[in-house]
Amino acid sequence: MDSWQVDLALTKETKLTERFAMEFAVQAFNIFNHVQLGDPGTLSLAYDPTAASTGFLTNPGSFGIITSTVNFNNNNDNKASPNTGTGLPRQLQFMLRFKF
Repeated sequence: MDSWQVDLALTKETKLTERFAMEFAVQAFNIFNHVQLGDPGTLSLAYDPTAASTGFLTNPGSFGIITSTVNFNNNNDNKASPNTGTGLPRQLQFMLRFKF
């Protein structure tokens, strides 16, 4: 399954004095907010001797259902989200740097 996203970064540096400068930057990840869906659930038939009407085979309820996105950390226990990369919702990041 192909996955894609468009990222953008803008930077502006301003001289404060001859020796000092300030740099401002904005980074946008997945600017079109394109959803990257994960793979659908697989079909693994299980033998069930009580299900005579289906030939003693039952399928899981999640067959063919997409329940996740690409590259999403469901076990995130950090205060700051470590989720970066393809497949995540739009994210913005701002930066201010002083140079001397």
